[in-house]
Amino acid sequence: MVLNMSPQTRLLLRKLWRNRSFKIGFPIVLAFIILGLIAPLITPYNPVKGNLSEALQPPSSKHWFGTDQLGRDIFSRTIYGARISLIVAFAGILLAVIAGVLYGAASGYAGCNVDEALMRIIDILLAFPDILLAILVAAIVGPGLLNVIIAVGAYNFPQFARITRGAVLAVKELEYVEAAEAIGESSFSILFRYILPNSMYPVVVHGTLRTGASILTAAALSFLGLGVQSPTPEWGAMINEAMKYLDIAPQMWIFPGIFLTVTVLGFNLMGDGLNDVLNPKIKE
Repeated sequence: MVLNMSPQTRLLLRKLWRNRSFKIGFPIVLAFIILGLIAPLITPYNPVKGNLSEALQPPSSKHWFGTDQLGRDIFSRTIYGARISLIVAFAGILLAVIAGVLYGAASGYAGCNVDEALMRIIDILLAFPDILLAILVAAIVGPGLLNVIIAVGAYNFPQFARITRGAVLAVKELEYVEAAEAIGESSFSILFRYILPNSMYPVVVHGTLRTGASILTAAALSFLGLGVQSPTPEWGAMINEAMKYLDIAPQMWIFPGIFLTVTVLGFNLMGDGLNDVLNPKIKE
């Protein structure tokens, strides 16, 4: 079946694929998403069960990435770690986008005193360094998969709120919005039919960039003991466990560290490519 794409969509796809950053970043991101989805099919061992008689084994034909201090297969745990990290990042970003877009849209469209009051709250949140805000939220809600998603969403929320507010302020001054107001359309209809659909470019680009940062933040929270807890295979938690065995079992931190670095790099490159193509201020 041939997909029926509009000329604009085909042009956008051609521009994306000609962009060097996107062409490198997108396959990396796609590869890690596929790895996360098919993890049960390609991993030879249970990621949470070990064999103490095989503890701290170096990479071999039996255990491609070696084993950890409990004899668990590091390859299996690293591949499952892709699934956990992507779930945390995507769910956290989705939570931040929904809350931030609604908050920023309400602030930008309302204007005046409402906008002033809502943005002062955002300014207070943005005064915290990202990782500090994430640590604060994680410390309040406690460790665990769901709670680290909440922490990731909370620390991303103020940025999406401010970005959406800025885009809404620009779009609501355009002629077609003024025309809709002149014919008596409701504020709800104007906001969701005209303003928000035309304010999503910066949200999409920022969301892609923040996904990589969120994977890194989730790993940092787990490394500090505030995120996903062992025995759940998560890259930050795996690196934390490796701290006691840096010299005798470097495979415990090298492989999850490589996967974490490459995944974050992929999202950052893809986000840069999207920005190059979608940003109307950047000329080819």
